[in-house]
Amino acid sequence: MHKLIALWEGWAAYVLLPALALLVTADVSLRYVFNAPLAWGTDVKELLLLLVMTVGLAGTSWADEHIRVTLVEERLSPALQRGFTMLRRLLTATLLALLAWAMAVLALDMREFGERAEFVAIPFWPLAALAATSALLAAVVEVVRLAQKGGR
Repeated sequence: MHKLIALWEGWAAYVLLPALALLVTADVSLRYVFNAPLAWGTDVKELLLLLVMTVGLAGTSWADEHIRVTLVEERLSPALQRGFTMLRRLLTATLLALLAWAMAVLALDMREFGERAEFVAIPFWPLAALAATSALLAAVVEVVRLAQKGGR
C-alpha cells in the first residue's frame, strides 16, 4: 500500500508541482514584464492546484497527518483514545468514500455535458475522476490503517 501511495504522490511531486511552479513563474513574468499575462494561465493553474491538493490525500492519511484538534482526545484514557481514534478513522473513511462517490458522479455529468475550462479546451471530467480516485484511495488507506493497527 505504501508503494502505491508513493507512486501516486511521486507523480504529483515530479510532474504537477514543477508544472505549476513554471506556469506561475511564466504568468507572473509575462504579466509584470510585458503586461501580457497568459489568458489561459488561471484556468490551468487552478486545475493543477486541484490535482496537487487531492493527490496528497492518501499520503496524508497513511502518515496520519490530517489536521485535528486533540483537546478532548488527549484527556481520555488510553482505551478511550483507541476507541476515539477508531471512530475518527471510520468517520474519515466514510466521508472520503462519500466524497469519492460525489466526485465520480460529477465526473460522469461533466463528461456527458462536455464541460471544459473557459479559455483552454481541457475537459473537466478526467480531473474530477482523478480527484475521485484520490479520495477513494485515501478512504481505503483509512480502512487499512483501521484494520492493521486498530486505528492507531
